[in-house]
Amino acid sequence: AVYLARERGRLMHEAGQLTPGGMAAIIGLDETPLAELYAETGAQIANINCPGQIVISGAEENLNQAVELAKSRGAHRAIPLQVSGAFHTPLMQPAVDGMAKIIAELEFNDPTPPIIGNTTARPLTTAQAVKEELLNQLCNCVQWQRSVEYMIADGVSAFIEIGPGKVLAGLVKRIDGNVKILNIGDAESVRNFSVD
Repeated sequence: AVYLARERGRLMHEAGQLTPGGMAAIIGLDETPLAELYAETGAQIANINCPGQIVISGAEENLNQAVELAKSRGAHRAIPLQVSGAFHTPLMQPAVDGMAKIIAELEFNDPTPPIIGNTTARPLTTAQAVKEELLNQLCNCVQWQRSVEYMIADGVSAFIEIGPGKVLAGLVKRIDGNVKILNIGDAESVRNFSVD
């Protein structure tokens, strides 16, 4: 898994250098008006994070135009993200091509328990579905809000964010303030972790 994550990052960075682009978090506009920007600018929705926060992505010029249009149409804020490319758009196709070669050489098992796919917001139950999701998520919108909502509707009442920072925990809290959220981001939090 670590190898795949490293290679994914490398390939996405390389794809970003082929066609410079970026991402911006748009605060305060819904999905429909942001989706309409695609026809006007070519920038598209990359992440549906939580109510009131959607990330758009595109080539530099397209993204800048989309940010200005979003502001003119009522976005409260537009926050440029510090990333090296237009992630989760077709501009990442070179990364898909590279990942497909890597994935073809690896053996996958059916996931137990199922994994919720970022682009489908549905359970992935087969090795083939996981392989497809690993490729699809590079060029398609991440459905974080819908993924969390699916898990909550399926009975999940606690979420654990593993790694530095609390971005995902904050998004989950904005999706549903009633769920329990734990952060495991350093050695001390690992030592103090217990399932209660």
